[in-house]
Amino acid sequence: MPIPFNTIALRTAAAAKGDNTTADIARRLGTPYGTVVRWTSGRGRPSSPAVAAMERTYGVTASELFPENA
Repeated sequence: MPIPFNTIALRTAAAAKGDNTTADIARRLGTPYGTVVRWTSGRGRPSSPAVAAMERTYGVTASELFPENA
């Protein structure tokens, strides 16, 4: 079973940069809004390049986004 994506870690890191909505996150990451909706609703998982963009943009680590003990 795949490790679940921690949407709270993404939203917390995004909010620290002033990105409080899904649209804000999508805009800053340069990702389609619908894609971010799928991540944050649990219906999809970000790709490796998307995770790298989150790390660069928000300073959140892959281990925070995909905690093994979730």
